[in-house]
Amino acid sequence: MSIRIFVYGTLLRGLCRHDALKTARFLGPAHTRGQLFNLGSYPGLKTGQGKVHGEVYEVDPLTLSRLDRIEDYDPKHPAHSLYLRVPREVTLQDGRRLQAHTYLYNRPTRPADRIPHGDYRAHCLPAAGSGQDP
Repeated sequence: MSIRIFVYGTLLRGLCRHDALKTARFLGPAHTRGQLFNLGSYPGLKTGQGKVHGEVYEVDPLTLSRLDRIEDYDPKHPAHSLYLRVPREVTLQDGRRLQAHTYLYNRPTRPADRIPHGDYRAHCLPAAGSGQDP
């Protein structure tokens, strides 16, 4: 059984945690509704107006469990989790819409930390030449 997952931060191709998706099937670039926030060394997606860019993958249950650990999501104790894994509608680059799980940030954010264009990869580009690992 495979599960679709929408990723928007450090799990993106070329970024520091993408290896966690090495067995996943890439479905393509996509976006979903929401707001993206810079939380330091990773981003957080919150519900709201706007568009957040990312990628969709099909993963097996073992990979999904690994992603849950990376995102500090505990399905038995969601209120204490850093992120919540929830189903959302995502739109692929070719316009197809589908349901995919994603991780919503489960803590307060500051308006000043919002990434207005909703693209974490683009947000990281200025740091790419600095030797910092996004």
